[in-house]
Amino acid sequence: MKIIPYKHKFDYTFGSMSCYDHYVIGLLHSGVIVNNEIAMRMLTDINDYYGKEKIVFISNREFGHDVDAKVYQLVNAKTMIGIAVVGTTLEQKIQAATEQSLYSGSFGFFNNMESAVAWADSFTDNEDERHAG
Repeated sequence: MKIIPYKHKFDYTFGSMSCYDHYVIGLLHSGVIVNNEIAMRMLTDINDYYGKEKIVFISNREFGHDVDAKVYQLVNAKTMIGIAVVGTTLEQKIQAATEQSLYSGSFGFFNNMESAVAWADSFTDNEDERHAG
């Protein structure tokens, strides 16, 4: 996979987010629980950076973290049109299945970052085709 440089990076005490053209990769520290406070901080930064642009959020679970189910109520599926979870353990897959039931947009679980990025890019390919035709 070729390395694509991010356009902007947000660093937090709990992790980081790297912003690309049409997707964001979130990487949180081990043991972090994504609660309303953390989710609001990240979502506010995403909204400030992308505005009304449609994006996909890629959650890199490399270091393992938990998500409070209530945070999905804060997500606007009209602008965050997809969520990809990247993980390799059975526990991560089970957690992702639970999260998927709470989100009304497109949702995918991937074993590696390359597949998640390709999936995120597929949304922008569809958008570009609609605008071109």
